[in-house]
Parts: sequence; structure tokens; C-alpha cells
Amino acid sequence: MTAPDAAGTNLTHCPKLVVMDLLGTLVEHDRAVRGALAAAFQAHGETIDEDVASIAIGFPGLVGVERILRWLHPSESPHFGSVQSIHDLAVKELMRLVKYADGIQPAQGIQRMCQIWHAVGVQVAVTTTLDAVVIKPLLRRFGWDETPPFSALVLSEEVERPTPGPDMVLECMKRCGVDDVRHVAKVASRAIGLADAKNLGCGWTVLVDDGTLTTDQIAAMGPSAIVDQTEDLLTIWKLPKPHDMAIDDEIAKIIRG
Repeated sequence: MTAPDAAGTNLTHCPKLVVMDLLGTLVEHDRAVRGALAAAFQAHGETIDEDVASIAIGFPGLVGVERILRWLHPSESPHFGSVQSIHDLAVKELMRLVKYADGIQPAQGIQRMCQIWHAVGVQVAVTTTLDAVVIKPLLRRFGWDETPPFSALVLSEEVERPTPGPDMVLECMKRCGVDDVRHVAKVASRAIGLADAKNLGCGWTVLVDDGTLTTDQIAAMGPSAIVDQTEDLLTIWKLPKPHDMAIDDEIAKIIRG
């Protein structure tokens, strides 16, 4: 975990709302999305590897596909029909993966972490740029359609200015009744996932470091804190004393390691 950033973020204080990107924080792992994109481009006659597919991660579907096409053909403007076709193929493949792929699983300790936060009055909201038709079977697979560990889920297609725009975080705040961005923490595993929080002036930006970013890239982001895995978020803030002593004991065990 890093020290507070240059903006003076105080990690001893606790946020009222933690907004988390679905992929890379609550759900492991974005490799399925990269694989689905690579397969969709392959079916369309374009060969890309998973590193190139990463260009699209974190952006709304059509925007992400367009970014890859611009990288592949910098002198051409992407044809909308091609963008739509590749996107549709990727969504179809991803729908299959979220139903059956073993690699798509909830992050370790996510249920317990959200329970502990809830017990001390910290709300959790989730954002995603995945399409609703992908999210629905994913939530159903984890049982999160009926008993989600979060209070709100905001999809990019529900707002006018999705990532890197501010509307997804703002909608999370609206649904959770939090008015001040200084009381909001944003958690993501990629730079694009923290860009909206930085621009809004959120109180904390936290990077879940999955090893895909270089040291220079991380330094340029200037996150308030860095964790190696999602459940380590419990060690960042000094949480209020919970009413439930069992939860209190659980927090103590985690902090002691």
C-alpha cells in the first residue's frame, strides 16, 4: 500500500462510498474479455493478441472496438458496420464465457469485505462497461442477481457520459445518497478506471495492481493507494468500530494477516 498522494488524501479517514470497477476488482479476470475480443476480430479477418485487445478494456463496447481498429489502421476511419459487427461477435462469445468459463470468478474475499464495510456504514457501488446482456448471466451465475454484495450497479449504457466521463460515478453517488465526491473512493485495476475519479476530485483513487501496468504508468496515475488484491482494501482505511463484535474480530484478523 502506498502513502497518501500529493493531494493530501487522508487514508486514516473512511469513505462513505466505495465505487468499484466490476472487472479486475470484484470479478477475476478481464482475460475473458480480451479473449472474446481477440476471437471476434479473428472472425472478422483481423488477428490481434490479448495485449492489443487490452486497448479496449474499460471503455464502452463500441468505443473499445473502435480504439482497436484505429490502432490497427491509423490512417483509416473505422467503418461503423465493422465496429458493430465485431462488437456483436465479442458480446456473443463473452456471454458464453460468463456462463461456463472457470476463470471468471468473484474476487477472493469479496463477500466478506463488503459485509464488513456494510456493518460500519460504508456503501459499495459497482460500475461496468460490459453490456447488460453479459452482466445478467454473470450476476445470475454468482447469485448476485438476488443477493448482491453491493448496493448499486451502474452500467455504461445507463448514462450519457460513461468512463472516462463522470456520469457512472455520479450515478453511483445518486443511488447511494452520497452528495460529496470527497467522501467517495474509486477502485480499479486500470488507468481508465481511475480517470473519472481523478477528474471529479474523488477523495481516494485506489489501484488493484494486477501486474499489467508499468511503474511509470502507475506513477503517472498517482493513486492514493495500491493493493495487490481486492480483499487488501480492508487494510487501507481506519474503519469505525462495528456494532457486530464478530465483524470486529474478523477485521482484526485480516489486519494482523
